[in-house]
Amino acid sequence: MSFMTRLLKASKGPFKHPYIPVFFLAILLYSACSKPPGKIGSEIQPEQSQLDVFLLVTNEVYAHSQPDDSIRTDETTKNLLGSIMDPVFGSSVAGIYSQYKLSLHAHDFGSTPVLDSMVLQLMYMGDSYGDTITPLTVHVYELMEGMEFLDEYYSNTTIPFASKDYANYQFVPRPHDSLHIMEDTIHLTLAPMLRIPLSEELGYKFLNADSLDFESDSAFTQFFKGLYIVTEPVTNGGSINYFNMLTGNENSSKMILYYHNTYPEEFPDSTGPPLNFHFIINQFTPRFNSYEHDFTMAESEFRAQVVNRDTTLGMQKFYTQGMAGVKSIVNLPDLRKTNELDVVAINEAKLIFSGFEEEPFNGAPAQLALVGIQEDGSYLPLIDEGEGPNFFDGTYHSSTNSYTFRITRHIQALISDTTKPNRGLYMFVRGESVNPERFIFNGNFPVSDTASPFRLEILYTLLK
Repeated sequence: MSFMTRLLKASKGPFKHPYIPVFFLAILLYSACSKPPGKIGSEIQPEQSQLDVFLLVTNEVYAHSQPDDSIRTDETTKNLLGSIMDPVFGSSVAGIYSQYKLSLHAHDFGSTPVLDSMVLQLMYMGDSYGDTITPLTVHVYELMEGMEFLDEYYSNTTIPFASKDYANYQFVPRPHDSLHIMEDTIHLTLAPMLRIPLSEELGYKFLNADSLDFESDSAFTQFFKGLYIVTEPVTNGGSINYFNMLTGNENSSKMILYYHNTYPEEFPDSTGPPLNFHFIINQFTPRFNSYEHDFTMAESEFRAQVVNRDTTLGMQKFYTQGMAGVKSIVNLPDLRKTNELDVVAINEAKLIFSGFEEEPFNGAPAQLALVGIQEDGSYLPLIDEGEGPNFFDGTYHSSTNSYTFRITRHIQALISDTTKPNRGLYMFVRGESVNPERFIFNGNFPVSDTASPFRLEILYTLLK
C-alpha cells in the first residue's frame, strides 16, 4: 500500500504537552465548518462511498534557535575568508588553515639567491557574501604544528601558530575583476584573485633553507608546516569571500617566491635573470576552514533566545546561520495522543517556514536542511528526503519569501508507530560548511497579525 494511503487509527488519551491542544479534535472541528477541497474516487464510487479530503492549517508547531555545533570543513570544494558584521547576528570571521607542497623537488635556488618578493595568491570563486566596499585586513601566520590529510578537521579546530604576522595587508574584495601583473618581463592577465604580499622573513626562510628540506614533500612539510590566513573582525559591513584553493595553472591559489642570483665577485654589479618558485596545494594537501561567531555583538532579542536560551521567544521569530553559526529546533505536536477518531489517512504534510524580513539581509540561503534528532543529539535523515529533492524541497521561494518541507512520511510514522520517539527536528543551512548565509523566520505566533506564521499544513482523508 502506498505511503500516501496508509490507514491510521488514532489512539486514546489526552495530550501531555502543555502548549498543544487535542490535534485531531481540532481537525474534526475545522472539518465540520470547512468545505472539503475535493473528493477521491468520485467518478468510480457511489455517492455514499466517496471520501472527503480536508486541509488543516495549524501553528501548533514550535521552534527556537541555539548556537550550532561544529561542522567538518576539511578539503571542501571552496574555502571561505573574510569578516562580516551583521546587525542582528553580530560578528563572524572565516579563516583558512592550509599546508603547502613543492611544485618541484630538490630545487636549487643557487649559490647567492636574493629575494625580490613573496606573494600569497588566492583565486576568487564566485560572488562575495556581503559588501565589496568595506576594506578587510588579512593576517598570515606560520603554523607550529603539522596537519594530516586523513585527519578530520572542524570549524572550531585550532592549530598553534607563530606570533609573527607575515602580511597585515588591507584589501577591498574584487571577486569579478581580472588581475594584470608583470612576471619575468611578461604581461599576464589573470583570473580574479587576491595577491597578498608576504614579508621578507618568510621569503628568506625558504631561500636559506637546507637543500634536504626541498628533497620531498614530506621533508618540506616537516620544515614548513603551513599557514593560518585570517582577517580582522570588522565593526561594520564587511564580506565573506570564496576561494578555490586547488592548484591548476597560473590562475590558481599558491605561494610564489620571486628571486634572482648575484654573480661571483669578479662581476659584482651583475645579476642573474628573475626567477620564481611555486608552493602549491593539490587534492591531497590538508586544508580546512575555521569559523568564529561573536554573538555578544548581536541584537538583544537574538542574544536572549540564542545565547541565553529563552526558547519562548521562538514563538515570535527564530534564526538560522551558515558557517556553524545558528540552527533551530522544531517541535511537532504529539499526534498519537488524540481522542478516539475514525480511520484517518494523511495525504500530505508540509512545514512552511516564512521569512521575518521583507528583504533577507545579503540574500537568503539557497536551501535549508531538515533532519530528525536522535537520542544522543546526532542527526537522522528524514524518510521523506529519500523521495528526492523536488518532493522534499527546502529551497528558497523568493515569491513568498519562504521555505517548504514535505514531511508526509515522517508524520505518518509518528502516528502509526507508537514506539517511535518524537524528539523534534533540526533545521539549518544546507551545506553550511561553505555557505555563510543567514535567515530570520516568523514564529508560529508572530508579532504582526498580518505576518505569515511558521505552520504545519496537513491534507488528510477521513475514511468512512
